[in-house]
Amino acid sequence: MAESPDASRQPAVPAPPALPDVDSPPAEQVLDGVPSPEEVVDQARSAAEIVREQPSVDDILGPDRR
Repeated sequence: MAESPDASRQPAVPAPPALPDVDSPPAEQVLDGVPSPEEVVDQARSAAEIVREQPSVDDILGPDRR
């Protein structure tokens, strides 16, 4: 039979410290600077375009890689 946990024992992990109070701007003010989903989609680039911009292995290693 398994032992029952003893309620008087200390927990193995201490409780996390209390977080400090911080001044935050209102949520509306923060969200005003976030682009709409449509703007994000309009600015998105295709993966193929991004891959084309990357240097090739030959460009990185150069002609003397042997």
